[in-house]
Amino acid sequence: MKRQKSMILVILLISISLSGCLGNLRGGNGDNKGNMGSPEEVEAENYNVLYIGHSFGRLFAQTLQDYAHIAGFDNHSQFIEMSGGASGAPDALWEDNGHRENIKDYLDTGEIDVLIMICCSIEFIESGAQSDQAIWNFTDYALENNPDTRIGLALPWKDYPADYDDADEYRNNSNETYESWERLASNLSSDYSGADVFTFHHGAVAYELREMFEGGQLDGDIEELIGPKATSIFTDSKGHAGEMMIDTGTLIWLHAVHGVEPSSMPESNDYNTDIRVIAQNLLE
Repeated sequence: MKRQKSMILVILLISISLSGCLGNLRGGNGDNKGNMGSPEEVEAENYNVLYIGHSFGRLFAQTLQDYAHIAGFDNHSQFIEMSGGASGAPDALWEDNGHRENIKDYLDTGEIDVLIMICCSIEFIESGAQSDQAIWNFTDYALENNPDTRIGLALPWKDYPADYDDADEYRNNSNETYESWERLASNLSSDYSGADVFTFHHGAVAYELREMFEGGQLDGDIEELIGPKATSIFTDSKGHAGEMMIDTGTLIWLHAVHGVEPSSMPESNDYNTDIRVIAQNLLE
């Protein structure tokens, strides 16, 4: 019981307090609401990936398109239906008429190859990480239109990083939370036999970079925990990702969506630290 309560607390920290996260774009391909593309742009010959959620996933989804092209997936086409903070959780998106119908318009094409959702709905929290009907609703609708659509469930990091004294406290219970997320995905997979359901924890990058920063392992790359986007892990007190975190986390997304090992990607000239090694170690 004590362990369950601690997991619920961590999930609560990750999800409920995500309200209003509308961070800066990594690139310049989204609109001023954080969306990317439209249902009319979905083309059958492309590998179409649709991310629906808040900005703790949007930054990576947006960057994923460039990374996929670099990795040789020239037909990767990225779409984003964005809503800030808690309003980007699956339950809020399903309950919002505008977002729900726009997402359905994407899925109605029958050409969405991957649908990615992000934690966490209120039901997921209140049920002790046992259920999230909205994820089932979106999955059901996606598979009705295309039985080959893959369903990805992404887990972000805890926000307000400065509220934690150090990296150990910040990371505490994150593994248990991800295990709960994996169990939810397993239940989803059982209910939709044959569907490709997968999870990934790009939030782990935040915990790892903070630990490395506090250990003096990111000298020359990261100067502050929170500060300028180019030289900090986070850009604001909310915990929006800086450039190094976005690039490292996108390698996790690339592996989840296309199965690309980070170590096989070209080395980045933007950092002294080899971010491929960080991502590969997290995956292993």
